[in-house]
Amino acid sequence: MEGPNILSPTLRERQRYIAYHVISQKPIVFADLVNAIWYSLLTTLGELGTAQAYVWIIRNAYDEKKQIGLIRCSHDAVERVRAALALVQRIEDVQIIIRVLGISGTIKGARKKFFGEVDLLTFVK
Repeated sequence: MEGPNILSPTLRERQRYIAYHVISQKPIVFADLVNAIWYSLLTTLGELGTAQAYVWIIRNAYDEKKQIGLIRCSHDAVERVRAALALVQRIEDVQIIIRVLGISGTIKGARKKFFGEVDLLTFVK
């Protein structure tokens, strides 16, 4: 019994990971942040533009204490997604700023570069 066929890397859509930091007066809950980001994406890019951007807000990459996280999107939609993030100004009564820390091609690279995470290979060298 075979599993589903997986596309070769040359046929897959190229993705980028946007590392962001939420600056706010009070701590922001992930669910509220997700709602605000989706609202901004839909009002800025429209339904078609948001669908074509292949946006995915990664839940397990969000740190509620540091208020940093990752968003995955298509490689050609990075600037449009960044613009939509910049337009998020408040969640309920709390003013916020979503600051983009940088862009990476992999989750591992983004965590190393922007969140300061280390892996065991760093210590072997």
